[in-house]
Amino acid sequence: MNTRNHLRAETSEAPGAAAEASPRAVRVLIVVESEGAVFDTLARQHEKGYIPAFAGCFSWGIPPSTCAGLWRRLALSSRLRGQEPSLILLSALRLLNRSAPSIRRAAVIKVLESWLASPARDPLAFARAPSGGPERLILDWMTMSSSLLEEEGYAPAFSGALAFLKGAKAAAPGAEILVHSSLPEAAALNQWEVAGMGDCFLRIAGAERGDFAAYLRAALRNGYDRGPILVVGSTGASWQAAQSVGARFYAISPGGEDESWDYLAESFFPAFLRGETVLAERDSTGFMRMMLEDIESAAAEV
Repeated sequence: MNTRNHLRAETSEAPGAAAEASPRAVRVLIVVESEGAVFDTLARQHEKGYIPAFAGCFSWGIPPSTCAGLWRRLALSSRLRGQEPSLILLSALRLLNRSAPSIRRAAVIKVLESWLASPARDPLAFARAPSGGPERLILDWMTMSSSLLEEEGYAPAFSGALAFLKGAKAAAPGAEILVHSSLPEAAALNQWEVAGMGDCFLRIAGAERGDFAAYLRAALRNGYDRGPILVVGSTGASWQAAQSVGARFYAISPGGEDESWDYLAESFFPAFLRGETVLAERDSTGFMRMMLEDIESAAAEV
């Protein structure tokens, strides 16, 4: 059966199958991570903005391609996937300084550590620092990244995500879909509407409503805890959010997004509705290795 039509096809069973299909009417909650799982946002942002800015500002004797490869691994294929770029910058600088020690880079690391630990992070404070100092180097990276991303439009949705979300309500009338986005809420809503998916969810939450775990806990406090919960995401933040409330987690594997969504539609979600996900387990060792691997080992590749 064609994967894209699978969810809709499941609703066209013969009348005699109604009793067998009844579990799908049970109320279930699906909480979906927008960036990286539904939209190809993360790869596009890092490739267009953060990677060239990092290579341009901090290579200092190291081949820019090496710097780019290190950032790409940390930002897209490690447990830092989906984290704020400043945290990725700190980790990348530490790894570079381990393989190619630099007093200048060490000074930047010290300033960045202090800034990230501050409860009130103000990038404008860097502008008040002396020219040529570590604060100005960090500000240069922020400014260059922002400039490169300024004209970036909305990322496309993965076709598998589009097919699943368009057919989810037909396959499971009792399903309610919530969305968490790292974008401001207005921008997130617009992105989903531009992609033709404005009718695919019940609620959408942007960055101003807190991180994924905080949003999921708030949803459960507000009455969305009356059925099975499935969290669908591609980052450590979504996985940890599911762990924090005891929800089932389904990984959208980086680099294999459409395949992941197809398997969710074909096998995992129907089994989830029947309470039989153990019969439709998908090998998630690659995702878990990404979540649990010691990223310090990346230093050996620099």
